[in-house]
Amino acid sequence: MKIEVIGQQGKKYVETIDYAVVQKHTGEFAILDKHIQTLTTLNDEFIKLVQGDLVFYLYVRSGAVVYKNDVLTVYTLNAELAKSKEEAEDLVRRIEKEASQKIKKQNVDYSQLEKELREQITKARAGHI
Repeated sequence: MKIEVIGQQGKKYVETIDYAVVQKHTGEFAILDKHIQTLTTLNDEFIKLVQGDLVFYLYVRSGAVVYKNDVLTVYTLNAELAKSKEEAEDLVRRIEKEASQKIKKQNVDYSQLEKELREQITKARAGHI
């Protein structure tokens, strides 16, 4: 079967796997080849991906999982793949922290630019007759 992880920027991962185990807070279930069509949501949960002897964990911050026609599709805002649950979760949290810091810096930069523009308008006495 095939797994596709689709994020905000398009396809993030596309791989062939033997099976997947969706690990939710309420329990877990496996998805094998020729499984019935399935739809579930994930929120801070994992999908264990198995391909031969290789095992990886996909941490899904928030998203939906659809299995149809031998394709497991994960639609998510944030997800990371790693060799352990902890590594995958740490990757997502680190990426989100970096993005948050970048947004804060941009907001500060815009605030500074706005302040400078206001000062220039006042100095030029623009808007006064």
